Amino acid sequence: MDDQRMIRSFLAEAPPSAEVIAEGRRRVLAQAKPRPRPRGTTFRLGLGGLGVATAAAATAVALTVSGGSPASRTMPTTQLTAQQVLLAAAQKAASEPVGRYWHSHVIDGQAYHVAKGDYVITGARHEIDQWIARTDGDDDVFRSRFAGAIPQTSADRAAWQRAGSPSTWRVLSNGQYIAQTATPDKWDLVRTTPAQRKGYEKMLARARKECAAKPRICPAAQQITQAQREALPKDPSALRAYLLSPGGKGGPSAALTNAAHFLAKPGSPKLRAAVFRTLAGMQGIRNKGRTTDVRGRTATALAARSSDARGTFDVELLLRPGTYQVLGTETVLVSGRGAETQGMKPGTVFTQELFLEMGWANTAPR
Repeated sequence: MDDQRMIRSFLAEAPPSAEVIAEGRRRVLAQAKPRPRPRGTTFRLGLGGLGVATAAAATAVALTVSGGSPASRTMPTTQLTAQQVLLAAAQKAASEPVGRYWHSHVIDGQAYHVAKGDYVITGARHEIDQWIARTDGDDDVFRSRFAGAIPQTSADRAAWQRAGSPSTWRVLSNGQYIAQTATPDKWDLVRTTPAQRKGYEKMLARARKECAAKPRICPAAQQITQAQREALPKDPSALRAYLLSPGGKGGPSAALTNAAHFLAKPGSPKLRAAVFRTLAGMQGIRNKGRTTDVRGRTATALAARSSDARGTFDVELLLRPGTYQVLGTETVLVSGRGAETQGMKPGTVFTQELFLEMGWANTAPR
């Protein structure tokens, strides 16, 4: 069971945070004269009884909405810094209620270039839908499947159709060719009773005890318990090292990915807020502004640059504007090198882990 792949339920739009309002007020007071409004600029108002000064502050930090090129997925913005966004997200997370179940629905995948037709598909799409009970009185429910491969963008779909709309492909992955199909698998269903869950937890406790006595027989990185997770806000350096893994030596791009996995698991409001605050204290994370993910959802993209043998990428943590709901992560190609990114244009979403739903729920699994 892959319990790291989780997602959150959609939240209602939240009012501006204290950080947003303060930054907006600072920008307004710093201007001697109002600047002319560029054409096509849209401001979000409707603050009701908050007053003229607060409305002006919100106007100053509202995002500019305009078109973007395929190679640059983000929209031009007048925006907050990444640190300000993350502190506002921490404030929002600290006030979120808990419920009977942690419900998540996530889908991930990787881009593959199809030479015959010159288009990109998103394949290896693993989909998980699960409900984790908060107490010992309810079952856990876990469903998973491999979803079918699909063309990534509308332009890729048009090229795929011109190529005859094939339903199977052979693509390069990790140095070898693998098969991809457009046909999804059937859902697997696993239901875990409270008694089974206790047995599993006892087995894990025995394994951890054996690992402590003989570390060489165990993997170097072991999954921490829920109790250990909840204790991390009391030790900020340990939380930072965990997000920067392996061994606390990773960079900001690793921290963004690890934070998304961390937030995808059940956790207290205090723990979730601590994760955002830890990210806010890291260098190398920038706010790329408004973007749309591959499902067309509007998001604020917090990014860090990363490179490997396949190319240079922007690793993006996607947050829903206003609510700071985590929508997932995307690794966006900046420049490719090597066989696996050959034929891909800058702006291609090379890997993705999208959270379709994620959050506490009080209804039974459906």
